[in-house]
Amino acid sequence: MQFGLFLNNGIFEGVDDARALALTVETADLAEELGYDELWVTEHHFIEYGVCPSAITLAGFLLGRTSRMRVGTAVTLAPLVHPVALAEQTALNDQLSGGRFDLGLGRGGYELDYQVFGVPPMRWTMEVEATLEAVIDALSQDETRSTNGFFPYDTVAVRPRTRTRPHPPMYVASTTPGSLKAAARNRVPLQFYHHLPSAEARAEIAEQYRGFAEEAGWDGAADHLHTLICFVDDDEAAARERLTEGLVHSWSKGMHPGLYRREEPAGTPEERAAEIVNQSPVGPPDVVAGWFEEFTRATGAAKFGLYMEADGNPERVLTSVRRFAEEVMPRLRGQAPR
Repeated sequence: MQFGLFLNNGIFEGVDDARALALTVETADLAEELGYDELWVTEHHFIEYGVCPSAITLAGFLLGRTSRMRVGTAVTLAPLVHPVALAEQTALNDQLSGGRFDLGLGRGGYELDYQVFGVPPMRWTMEVEATLEAVIDALSQDETRSTNGFFPYDTVAVRPRTRTRPHPPMYVASTTPGSLKAAARNRVPLQFYHHLPSAEARAEIAEQYRGFAEEAGWDGAADHLHTLICFVDDDEAAARERLTEGLVHSWSKGMHPGLYRREEPAGTPEERAAEIVNQSPVGPPDVVAGWFEEFTRATGAAKFGLYMEADGNPERVLTSVRRFAEEVMPRLRGQAPR
């Protein structure tokens, strides 16, 4: 199994912008020391839910600060950036890090983002397929040219060329049929987010992906990334209560209108948060390890991004990061606890 940390840079009570970003750096340093495999960084605009506006920039910083771990974006908001610029930034991170960068693509959907950056709403409906295929072409071919009208450009050669051939690892964070089909066609695995904790739901989406892969001529055995709320604490009930409150708090800091209005989910924010937390690996080391063993049997998952920050308290978060590495990770890897 591979274990990474999902870093959202969120604002909580007593945690301002500077402290949120400092926690990300402290967590990265600790994760490198403790043997985690990867860091995953998010991207948001104009909200306190997450104060990193450029996942690929933060990833570059963390790649420079670390020497062993991989660092990926979870995700870069594809509609808000030109695919050739994204390909250049990806290639640069790949080269300077010695091949440790992963690019995750999503499309977001906040109306304000599109208004401020002058992105036509129609671009949302094309993503992440359009950017995925444009970036792959730009990175894997000697020259690339535009194939659609949203970002017309003549033939160009992206520099630097990537160290990782044909291109660095990529992930798609979308479950729409078009995105699943494009990801499967290009053999790009999926990113599952923590707000979909059910093993059954994830297995169903992975099965759809396999179906599209078989249509494209391969078996669909991809190493999908599973991001999950996770917390190691001997007082399981108290930890679940804090995480539920933390989710509700973070959602309250990240709500503006979506580009396309969706039907409101059932239940109150408190009920939805409790449902997510109650299906997530939280509690003493044995409980958390047992959850992962059961989840892996149900889904075949082997790659995880752990979201511990939702607790809201930096000291408790860092303690959980340490305890997972020392008391849970060895068991799941067939080693003795540290």
